[in-house]
Amino acid sequence: MNARPREAGHEHLVQFYGGDDARLGRNVARFLNESLCNGGGALVVASPARCEAIGRELASERAVYLDGNETLAKLLGSDGRPDPVLFDACAGALARELSEKYGGFRAYGEMVGILWSRKSFTAAIALEALWNDLIASVGFDLFCGYPIDVLGEEFQLACVHPLLDSHTRVVPAVAHSFDIAMRRAMDEVLGNRSDGLHSLRAEQMILRLRSTLPRYADDILAKAQEHAQA
Repeated sequence: MNARPREAGHEHLVQFYGGDDARLGRNVARFLNESLCNGGGALVVASPARCEAIGRELASERAVYLDGNETLAKLLGSDGRPDPVLFDACAGALARELSEKYGGFRAYGEMVGILWSRKSFTAAIALEALWNDLIASVGFDLFCGYPIDVLGEEFQLACVHPLLDSHTRVVPAVAHSFDIAMRRAMDEVLGNRSDGLHSLRAEQMILRLRSTLPRYADDILAKAQEHAQA
């Protein structure tokens, strides 16, 4: 099936947070709190530390917290890939329960991020597909977190394209001031060739640079970081 959430009017967000746990936590808490304020529920599948931090922000009895590693272990088959039957028995059953109990809910999960950290890239994409099927079936919004540094060399279009294709929107991982710093750095290095990049957010600019102008990317990023810190 692999239905896209946007086709059903639901969002499947992703943030590449690198080591910025604070920004991720704020964004997730804001995302989940919108559901709670409207009488809905919330689901967090993350590390115990993340669950505790988000729990302090939400302080709601309508929020459910699950350990990411423990939950992931219940979903994986003997081949290390997510098993659709196991996924439905665990995540699917809980999603249906929360939807019925509260009339709707939002979820944050980092099991896909755990798989990515283990370099189980195919398994991560397969799990995203199962989530998309569940979103289309039950009807909820999902926020995923990946420990990928958008300023690092691993942030390449060839690597993250499957992730971008699995989600409806990327949540900015850097401050708006860095977008401005990026545009300034591109103008300094590329001159008029940077005009077509100015309308993009930082993540999009970085991916475009690394895929189309790779020999300039590192220099531009270094200058942007200098401008942002000035």
